[in-house]
Amino acid sequence: MYKKSIKENSKYLIPFTFGIKYFGSDEIEHGSGTLMAINSDGYVLTCKHIATEFLRNHALGESYSKLLKELKEDRKSTIKKYNLKKDTVVLTNISLPFAYKTADIIIHKTLDLAIIHFHNVKFNLENYPVFSETQVEIGQSLCKLGFAFPEYDFYEYSESDHNIVLKDKKKANFPLFPLDGIATRYIDDGSTFETSTPGLKGQSGGPVFSPEGTVYGIQSMTKQLDMNLDVNVDVKRGLDKVKVNYNPFLNLGIEVSSVKIIEFLKENKVDFRSK
Repeated sequence: MYKKSIKENSKYLIPFTFGIKYFGSDEIEHGSGTLMAINSDGYVLTCKHIATEFLRNHALGESYSKLLKELKEDRKSTIKKYNLKKDTVVLTNISLPFAYKTADIIIHKTLDLAIIHFHNVKFNLENYPVFSETQVEIGQSLCKLGFAFPEYDFYEYSESDHNIVLKDKKKANFPLFPLDGIATRYIDDGSTFETSTPGLKGQSGGPVFSPEGTVYGIQSMTKQLDMNLDVNVDVKRGLDKVKVNYNPFLNLGIEVSSVKIIEFLKENKVDFRSK
């Protein structure tokens, strides 16, 4: 059912990765997300929580050398001054499949939505998303698509450079992962809606579309609902008795509606496709 629409919607998707260094550790955490190219002029759409990684990357890049200097001069006082803990992010690095120098980032005031304009970048793609001008219908079949379960490990911390650097990127693999379901409920007066399947890690910022390929939303987050079906029983496994504790939750997706996406793009005078 989604074979053709997955192929068409995959043409404008861009993998986004970032490395995170925490205070007191040289181990690098790897994160990922999805960007949607909107037009050929360097505009992409994504989630606010993805776009803020660009802002954090810039801010930490400017402050990290100063932090290292202060730690060297008086480590104990500096830790207290900035309330540094093992989960404090002190440095990040971002990687994209194209080069850019500067970008404008426009954050939606209330929704998990953002526009990024990469200056002096041109996209020459075969397709761009077509956003629905009407709200999704409850029970409508939808597919979400993004770079879930990426296979890469190319960030490392360089003591000599005092920075997160890239290792061999040839080992990176970013297969697109589709996941279908249905629209289950409207949220926030229809600004967002719920789907019967969760958004997977790495799919944030990716499209949610119909079998025909029309985009009805952007994958924002996953929420868990307590099913109140707790089990605490003894069961037999072969000749053994085993204690089973089971506390199930229902994992659902939260998507920003295409109607709100269109409003946001129009407000910021960004060219896009819709129907």
